[in-house]
Amino acid sequence: MTESADPAERAMILSQDGWGRIIALIAAADGDIAGAEDALSTALERAVTAWRAHGPPANPEGWLYRVALNARRDVWRSAAARTSTPLDEETIDRIDGGTDPAHHDPDALPDRRLELLAACAHPDIDPPARPLLMLSAVMGMTAKQIAAAMALPVATVSARLTRAKKRIAGLGVAFGSPDRLDLESRLPDVFETIYGAFAIEWAQAAAQPREGMIGEALYLSRLVAELCPGDGESHGLAALIHLSAARFPARRSGDGRFVPLTDQYPDRWDGTLTEAGERHLAWVHRCGHVGRFGLEAAIQLLHMAGIRTGSTDWPMLLRLHDDLAQVAPSLGGSVSRAAILAEVEGPETGLAALDALAADSPRLSAFQPAWVLRAHLLTRLGRTDEAATARRRALDLTTDPAEREYLSVGLT
Repeated sequence: MTESADPAERAMILSQDGWGRIIALIAAADGDIAGAEDALSTALERAVTAWRAHGPPANPEGWLYRVALNARRDVWRSAAARTSTPLDEETIDRIDGGTDPAHHDPDALPDRRLELLAACAHPDIDPPARPLLMLSAVMGMTAKQIAAAMALPVATVSARLTRAKKRIAGLGVAFGSPDRLDLESRLPDVFETIYGAFAIEWAQAAAQPREGMIGEALYLSRLVAELCPGDGESHGLAALIHLSAARFPARRSGDGRFVPLTDQYPDRWDGTLTEAGERHLAWVHRCGHVGRFGLEAAIQLLHMAGIRTGSTDWPMLLRLHDDLAQVAPSLGGSVSRAAILAEVEGPETGLAALDALAADSPRLSAFQPAWVLRAHLLTRLGRTDEAATARRRALDLTTDPAEREYLSVGLT
């Protein structure tokens, strides 16, 4: 985003990057997520007019927060609200000085996103709706983005979100500081949302991810680990996100070409994020419990170590994948295991594992990584015509232009 961007575009981008913080703080007063989102929409509409006429303020996010808060306060103080809704006057009247929204510092706001995540994971909210609600309200994902990532119709996602928001408001969920036991019981949903937001951003970013979303996922993963220091999966999630984010600068060459992990230069990885990921992974072992995210982080680190040294411990990677299949079986994990098996026992064995997986999972026919692996293994076996067919199918399923260009090299 540049300073010359259209004010409407600036307003939308800024609201998405700061969505969770603004929504969480405003909704904390009455638990009405939909009302908080409506208030932010009002602020966006006013921003388009005001910023086009006078230019964006020095502190755009603070401007949006204050205008949204004022819009929500108008609703709270309306005659209808006074007769039907108990107000939290302390929350409503807590204003951090000054009357100009542009002077409000969003960095001074209390961060209540984790409380909102816990509220969205309330046991009375339908389980399928919880991650959708958290991705939308806290992480700023649109219904279209969520639907694409979860292979669901947009209408289904929108309907579930509407019902879940009404349920939250109807429950009168108090945000406050979440009870530690409540938080710990809801951690699996919180983990899935934080990692889901990171994965969606990673997959959809053509060259560089929106700094705000990657930063939010990193921040929230650290926050959960700090609040639950004895929980191994909290540190496992933080380790996985930090190690993944560390590799992002290396997955594109200087001219924008896609660079697979095996061809990346370790000196282009972010050393600070790598070290943080290693520290969190060490805490996983100290906690004595290694779950899905801890195993995935260990797999990630072992791959990175192999690239650094030129010698990958494939048998250890296979053991980790076997453990992951027991703890959290998934289509992606099964395909990755087939790739590792090919390195340990040969491409024929890896291809056989992939064929067996295809027989058990009809979804594999639309899973792009499976076709990329099939093309690779068939090439190693000298079955060039079949490899070309598999690569064409992988290309049909690839949306990233840089990755499409990489896969199409040498294909006629």
